[in-house]
Amino acid sequence: MQTIDELKYSQSVWGFQPRKAEIRRVCDVKGLLRNRNHLDVCKDRFMQRCQIVPLVRKTLKCPDCGTEILLSSTGRERYVQGLPNGKLLTFFRLCVHQCWCHRCQKSFYESFPFLSSPKARITKALEQLILKLRAEMSIKGIAEHFNISWDTVKDVEKRFLADKYRHVPLGKVRGITVDEMKVFNRGRPSRKFITIVRDAETGDVLSVSRGKGADALKMFASRIRRSGAKIRYVCMDMSKAYTAWAKETIPQAEIVYDRFHLMKMMNERLDGVRRRVARKLDEDAAKDLKGKRFVLLRNEDDLDSKGAEDLERIREINGDLADAHMLKERLRAIYATAKNGFDAYCLLRGWCAAADATGVPELAAMANTIRSHIKGILGYWKLDGATNASMEGFNGKVRWLIKQAYGFRDFKYFRLKIFDLPSTDIRKRL
Repeated sequence: MQTIDELKYSQSVWGFQPRKAEIRRVCDVKGLLRNRNHLDVCKDRFMQRCQIVPLVRKTLKCPDCGTEILLSSTGRERYVQGLPNGKLLTFFRLCVHQCWCHRCQKSFYESFPFLSSPKARITKALEQLILKLRAEMSIKGIAEHFNISWDTVKDVEKRFLADKYRHVPLGKVRGITVDEMKVFNRGRPSRKFITIVRDAETGDVLSVSRGKGADALKMFASRIRRSGAKIRYVCMDMSKAYTAWAKETIPQAEIVYDRFHLMKMMNERLDGVRRRVARKLDEDAAKDLKGKRFVLLRNEDDLDSKGAEDLERIREINGDLADAHMLKERLRAIYATAKNGFDAYCLLRGWCAAADATGVPELAAMANTIRSHIKGILGYWKLDGATNASMEGFNGKVRWLIKQAYGFRDFKYFRLKIFDLPSTDIRKRL
């Protein structure tokens, strides 16, 4: 069995002298923290052995003047759980005294330096062990291992993350990426989304807010003004709300419309052409289009031999589909071949003219979108390939986080977990 001297240092019970440990049997270890009657020996068949260590304070000084104070003989008993001693759960029995300083003329309750807060039910040493295990174990697994409540484990991690991400510096940020994603199924339409802002160079999370659009970025805008950050560019989708927010908040920053979102919009137009054509075809011709959606949307270079045959058959079915797919591949080639902004500008203007010439309404609408956002689209070449692709990958990690927890009810905890995601390894290890 562990000796008292070893207990003194391993549990870090500063300023206290542990007495001889008692081994007791209790039927409900969790009840030990609420009611001292559970210390009595119980004949229940689910009895569990635990170690109870009485602690006696050596000296107590006034926190203001440093005067040594004599403790009163009476005090309120409480039990605090510490690190386990082998298979034995360890509890410290404390006596909380209300003290009076004659020099300061003040009354106060004695404090315990080995507790993170006055009302804590576990020691700092146990909290540190929980934080280490949290990287590999679930909250439920840790709670069952130490026989503590699920909320206690969550609060320990939440308090640690809140202290870690209390101040997120913006002084060295040169580029940011902004994106929104839907994560909640209930509430007002705007409240179903969260808006995430990340550092475009380091990938660190700078802001997580509930909602979408400019309203969700008000607090982040005030942080930018206070920090005096010299942000050079903002990478985002073609949202009018985000564009207006960026022009108002950081007018000196270059707006870059993300390549991923532009190609996503082009794929949506192409899929719209496919659905429109499929409704007009007869039953036999429509069978050739059924189940071939991703043959059209996938990059032509990535298709296998069967996919290439299916694509050639689809092109023969309808001219609008052939034109839409050809222009989709042509738009993708512009990003691969254009060496600078001038080359990209000339190629994009030629693309818009070709789209108008086809007479396909979806392609004409896409051409109008490119013309109205041409300056932001050319920012990709002006800033050496600035893109929002990493943000899309990060959104996948957020969805993984939600799936692992089966959803979050505490938004503050969810927000802190997103801040910690860049340093979280989500790969499975056997």
